[in-house]
Amino acid sequence: MNDERNGKVATGADWIIPALGAAFATYYLYSIKDLDWEAKVSGVFCAVVLFLLIGIFALRTAVGLLRGTHYVEWRSLWETRQLAIIRGALFGLTVASVAVIPWAGFTLSTFLFLFFAFLWLQRMSVKHAAITAGALALGGYVLFILILRTAFPTGPFERLVSALTGL
Repeated sequence: MNDERNGKVATGADWIIPALGAAFATYYLYSIKDLDWEAKVSGVFCAVVLFLLIGIFALRTAVGLLRGTHYVEWRSLWETRQLAIIRGALFGLTVASVAVIPWAGFTLSTFLFLFFAFLWLQRMSVKHAAITAGALALGGYVLFILILRTAFPTGPFERLVSALTGL
């Protein structure tokens, strides 16, 4: 968002993340209806906080539009060709990552997403991207699957670890 105090504030593209967040929170609330009450309480709390923040943002934007201090524009999504390509690639990488989770499992899909994101966005070397993505994916495996026992889709890595360790 353009936050210059002496000019009008551009809004429009700023609504993509709140809209996606609201859609995800709504989906999450729908998907937890069969879980234990503890999961429901924490999920509802997070969703209420998110919706409250989105409501504050909406009110701020509406007041700004009514006062004439804000204007709607979408150009900031594709300010330059290079930025549009990077954003499109990240969006495609995210969609691909979500699409392969059922087959690759949580750990491997997380590793692949982070590895390619580090290569594209951070311009890391292959070695550093692999080490960093591997450490983060392994940390996610330990935290979410081994410690919290989250029911993420299992893939080749999870099955291999389970066969070798019995965990």
